[in-house]
Amino acid sequence: MARSRLFDLKEQFVFYASYHTNLTNVLIHVACVPTILFTALILTHGIPGASKSFATVPLDILGHHFHLDLTFPFLWVAGNAVYFISLEPVAGLLYAPILLTMGHLSNVLYSTHHDEAMKLAGYAFVGSWIAQFVGHGKFEGRAPALLDSLLQSLVLAVFFVWLEVLFFLGYRPALYKDLQRRTGVAVAEYRKQRAQQERDQGKKKA
Repeated sequence: MARSRLFDLKEQFVFYASYHTNLTNVLIHVACVPTILFTALILTHGIPGASKSFATVPLDILGHHFHLDLTFPFLWVAGNAVYFISLEPVAGLLYAPILLTMGHLSNVLYSTHHDEAMKLAGYAFVGSWIAQFVGHGKFEGRAPALLDSLLQSLVLAVFFVWLEVLFFLGYRPALYKDLQRRTGVAVAEYRKQRAQQERDQGKKKA
């Protein structure tokens, strides 16, 4: 059961989307979540052994020859890409090249601009997290999903903001409509439970 839920796109997306209904908060996440992933990949190179290449793959794309180092950060995003493809094949395949490029660039930046890359990545990483917490506190009015699901926050969030962009561009309108409906139900249930909790707390104080 637990495994099937991990691969249930609708259940996972609705859980995430129910925490992101305010447009300003959504836009903050669209900008900050990929930034957090990319900077985290760079910062991960600072862990002893993480920047070691397990293998090197020679590639020739459009006449440009380069080597792809299979480091831990690269393998991490490659694994994410496989997971996302299993959730939603077309969207996952569209996003896979972007993820793999992030992994490759993290290798390049760390190896060629080590100190500067780590410094700037650290600033951007912290700044993006702060922006997201502001988005939840000031605009959403609900604590981030980080407090309820690490999988959502650390793995799936970057794919779901990608889906938000695709839906905005007209990707699978029937699926988007169904997800919006399910999200509306989930948000209504949350607000109902929250209102009941506030009433119960009011009775206790009285």
